[in-house]
Amino acid sequence: MSNKKTILNKKVAAGAALVALSGFVPQPMMQSAQAASASISVTGSFVTGIQLAAGTNAQFGVLAATDVNGTATLSTAGAVTPSKAVTAGGAPQAGSFQFTAVSTVPNVDITVSGLGAVVLAASAGGGGPTGTVKLNKVFLDNFATAAVTITDGGAGSGTATGVDINAATTSIKVGGQLTWGAVQPIGQFSEAIVLTIAY
Repeated sequence: MSNKKTILNKKVAAGAALVALSGFVPQPMMQSAQAASASISVTGSFVTGIQLAAGTNAQFGVLAATDVNGTATLSTAGAVTPSKAVTAGGAPQAGSFQFTAVSTVPNVDITVSGLGAVVLAASAGGGGPTGTVKLNKVFLDNFATAAVTITDGGAGSGTATGVDINAATTSIKVGGQLTWGAVQPIGQFSEAIVLTIAY
């Protein structure tokens, strides 16, 4: 009888070892899991850090050239100073751009395009067009530690680099300089300039 007990005990032990090795462990019946899901959007945008908008147009008023090889300068305060020309009416005014920056550091690079020869058309009095006129400089003020002059580099644009801005929100004042050569100009013009400011 003790022989039979020993064999039975060995069988029971072997069966228990088999259950343990198989990884099967009897469990009570489990309920299925309950879950739900939902979604939302994550939104935003990245901007350049500088926003520009058109303000007022720069106006030289009415000029009469009195000689060849002259200039007319419009200051950022709206005053016209002609050389070899006289003012003959109109309402001169400085132009402007509305400027907003997220920070006044670091320094910025400024480019103005639309410089160079302006297209003359017949003037209101019916004269012209005669001669050639160039917009060779643009003056910018009221946003940096010093006034900025952008000069046409020969390709219709000019750039100033490393400009130290000191105003985060302001109206940039705009002036310019016209030049003419060997023929006294007659005619009216409207020339678009584009201002680009970048960190």
